[in-house]
Amino acid sequence: MRRRCSSKASESEAGRRATMLESVLRVRLLYGAVAMSAGVFVFSFLQEREALEAEEQESAERPVTTELFLQAMEDMPQLSAQQRLEMRRFWRNLCKKQQRQLVRTSSGRSISNGSEDGAVLETEGSALASVELVVGDIQRFAQEYKQVFPDIFPEKQVLDATERAAEAAENQPAVWNGIVGSTSAMILSTGKRLNHIAQDTKGEVQLAMHRTMRKYLERALDIVASRLKHALKDPDMPSYFKTNIDIGIEQFMPDVKMEIFRKTRDLFGQESSPRPRGIPSNSSSSDRDPGRNALRLSAQGDVTAIAPTARRFGLFRRIRGHILHHLFPHDKSIWRSFKDPWWLAFTSVGLLPVVGQLWWLFLFLIKDKTNEHQLCQFIVGFKVAQFITLGVLHLLLGVFAYVKCILQGSMLACQDGGGPTLDAGTACFFLLQIVLVWTAFFRLPYTERPQEATLLDRTRSMESRVQRIYHDAFGNELHLNRGGYLMKLCGYETVSFAIIIALAGLVLWLPFEPWQRKALFYWLRTTYGLFSFPFLVFKIPVLANVLMHTRQMGYNEQGETVKIVKKRRD
Repeated sequence: MRRRCSSKASESEAGRRATMLESVLRVRLLYGAVAMSAGVFVFSFLQEREALEAEEQESAERPVTTELFLQAMEDMPQLSAQQRLEMRRFWRNLCKKQQRQLVRTSSGRSISNGSEDGAVLETEGSALASVELVVGDIQRFAQEYKQVFPDIFPEKQVLDATERAAEAAENQPAVWNGIVGSTSAMILSTGKRLNHIAQDTKGEVQLAMHRTMRKYLERALDIVASRLKHALKDPDMPSYFKTNIDIGIEQFMPDVKMEIFRKTRDLFGQESSPRPRGIPSNSSSSDRDPGRNALRLSAQGDVTAIAPTARRFGLFRRIRGHILHHLFPHDKSIWRSFKDPWWLAFTSVGLLPVVGQLWWLFLFLIKDKTNEHQLCQFIVGFKVAQFITLGVLHLLLGVFAYVKCILQGSMLACQDGGGPTLDAGTACFFLLQIVLVWTAFFRLPYTERPQEATLLDRTRSMESRVQRIYHDAFGNELHLNRGGYLMKLCGYETVSFAIIIALAGLVLWLPFEPWQRKALFYWLRTTYGLFSFPFLVFKIPVLANVLMHTRQMGYNEQGETVKIVKKRRD
């Protein structure tokens, strides 16, 4: 009986194992089928995308000649005389741009081969005789041209004529040229596909490495923050200070993480996002001003579109660009700016007692007040200048004036104008400076922050820092996180001004002599200048990035706001 029971148990156990094995095989087979279906779907999707990109690329590389473009323009009877004139002018500027590039390339080759200058002239003459373009070049230049002349340039008609000219070029009987063109287009398309695949693979690898490094960096920074809390505390320290140390480190550490993660992203090359063909790499991200983008594109070598605009704005634009480019250059570090005599001259003017404040008012009028970094830079620079001129310098001048009265042997000399005084005109000008600072702070939430190519992944400690976007009474967006910690000093500025106003009211209420009131008002203005001391922290390069988190921008030669260009060491 025991043998029979044991045999039955073993048979039932073997049956259960066979059933489980069969179910496992079914599940694996199902998973394999699903994975294979997903792979086929992804492969077909990528193949369709590559085919669409190849069609778009082939369509953009269709040749267009001058004769065909002019013929297509003549076949459009709906064009007015002004539109025909603007289209001819557009084509002439485009041909000149291509000729300059051809002459520049040919001149470089002739210099490297040791030929004479006559070869350059021959190349330029041949370029003038026959210029062949492709549809993509015409479309890109039409977009730039439309940004410079948005009111008079017929972009739709130009693109229509380009399409007609390209179709006419395709319909021309040229068997051998068609074979060669199709073969070269196929080779070029295949090469570009392989290049895109390599770039995508490189980007994915860099992204994976960046995420892994971010994970370890965040853990290391959390450990550093924990150890810093213990290092700053003392057993005999009051609990109030211990709590504030924890709160301060917890509030400041997300800003440190954000700045370190941004530097690591720059290290792994994720700063440059894929751009449309023909767009320079250092173009600014504030694309809401069309004229600005066209001028910025032209600054990289395409100077065709900038000449009419520069002539239109005239002398003021050149002066503005000269001042802003030397004071806040986009292609120079602070150490290189020290070697620029214009930078030294313009900076020295801002430190003068009276003229310097007028100079900052002029800078506020000509600077770009729509960019976050530029407005923060103005506020910090202006307040630091107030600390130096109204605070430290006037403190020394006031002390020297009193010493002078003492050396004269009588304090009555201070009553006759020898001591420090503040008259009514200077007081009004002082109030104008305060209004200027408040105006800049009021404008800061409305500024624009250029979009970064790859947004920073939010960590656990950054989730609480996300702020909502509010709207004012007119529907405009308010970004209360603009400027970082600098925006919080607006309250400090308000409290400082309230203290000065309260003391000024006390001076007016108490029975002082006129010369005493002028002297007291002088020292109140000096006190207000010394209150600007906290803004010096934002002048420290590393701390400024951590405290404000602004995208560093500068000015090019035309006075346009562009991204800071960091030159690499050889």
